[in-house]
Amino acid sequence: MTRLLLALAAALPLAARAQPLTLDDALGLAARQSHDLVLARADADLAGADATAALSGALPRLDLTSSFGRRFTGPRLDVTPVPLFDPTTGAVIGFDQKVVTTASSSAESYALNLTLTAPLVDLGAWRQIAQARAASRAAARGYDESRLAVAFDVTRRFYELLKAERSLQVLEKAARRSEELVERADALFAAGRAQKSDTYNARVNLGNDRIAVEQGRSRVVQARADLATALGQPGDAAVEVVPPATVEGPGLPSGEPPPLAELVATARTRRPSLAAAQARVEAADEGIGAAQAGWLPTLAAQATYGRAGPQLTGQDGVYGDPSRQYSATAALVLSWNLFQGRLTVANVQRAEAGAARARATAARTGDAVASEIANARQGVLALSRQVALSADNLAAAEQGLSLATQRLEAGLASQLEVRDATLKLTQAELSLVQARIDHAVAAADLNRAVGGAL
Repeated sequence: MTRLLLALAAALPLAARAQPLTLDDALGLAARQSHDLVLARADADLAGADATAALSGALPRLDLTSSFGRRFTGPRLDVTPVPLFDPTTGAVIGFDQKVVTTASSSAESYALNLTLTAPLVDLGAWRQIAQARAASRAAARGYDESRLAVAFDVTRRFYELLKAERSLQVLEKAARRSEELVERADALFAAGRAQKSDTYNARVNLGNDRIAVEQGRSRVVQARADLATALGQPGDAAVEVVPPATVEGPGLPSGEPPPLAELVATARTRRPSLAAAQARVEAADEGIGAAQAGWLPTLAAQATYGRAGPQLTGQDGVYGDPSRQYSATAALVLSWNLFQGRLTVANVQRAEAGAARARATAARTGDAVASEIANARQGVLALSRQVALSADNLAAAEQGLSLATQRLEAGLASQLEVRDATLKLTQAELSLVQARIDHAVAAADLNRAVGGAL
């Protein structure tokens, strides 16, 4: 019974993967399982941890130390001054030296110390906190950009699998038409209305179509493996997809994307990569302030409480009455590094170079986003027109094949004319399938480029 339950549990993931996926299902699955998103989330979490760690420079610190052991003293000679007195007046008239030999000794030694340090004025620490927070914001927006990239990658691979499957269906249909041409060629030859070479040509065409079908099946397998990998699953997972209605419907793409200027303006407020680049600029600017703070003094309050002695417990023991056998200090500590071998100068130069680099990177990112939007918008427009033209070509190719078939049956056309019409029909069907799916991918790319606002 246990083995049966284990076998069923192992089979459940396979069964779940075998269920056909809609595009929304695939996107949801990738959001949970994508390895790229896991890595991006880890980077964002690390940046958040750095921001938390930066707070330590501005918060109080409390340290407790305790020691337990023995103190050993070796034998030594000590010179002790001995006063000389005037026997008459009793006044000290000088000093003599007396050499005292001290034997080795050992005694128990215990200590307890509590130190509180609270920064009061430390500009560098606050600038480092601001820098770390800006870096954390950049990492968080970088994670959002990764989510956009993964969503588009999954969408693209989803449609690539759909394109491969629909193209395979077209090729299989073309192979069936070739089989019909072989049968018709054999019948015409038997009736004395065609040459033997026509039957050979028809069989060669059928073989070529079957080869194309096998190549199409290989493309389906590769596209399915690519989609599974994008979903965070093994490449051999049994992934099946459900075509969206926008691709399967008979209608043509309608509408036109918003103007380019409007799309670019939308991206400036929604595209995560632009927000991440701006946050990196802010972090770099704070880094300059943190480096310049190396020239400024810091002020901190410090309080210590310590106990030490040869006894561990008891009234005068280290862990005894806290009001006895102790020493305590309270002070304001001013620290000011006056010269550090030009290290502060180098740090400032490095921070300024980093800020210049961050600004240039942000500008380049903005230009790249604008270029992506322009190219994606143009791709949507061109593919929309291509879909319409492909639909017209398909209608004409269907009429051409019908006419060629009628002429062949009437003895007015050859197998070559029918084969040419068949090839044109197959090409028109493939062109329409590819144009529809490429248009859907281009629309998804435009949506990604503007930050998912469409």
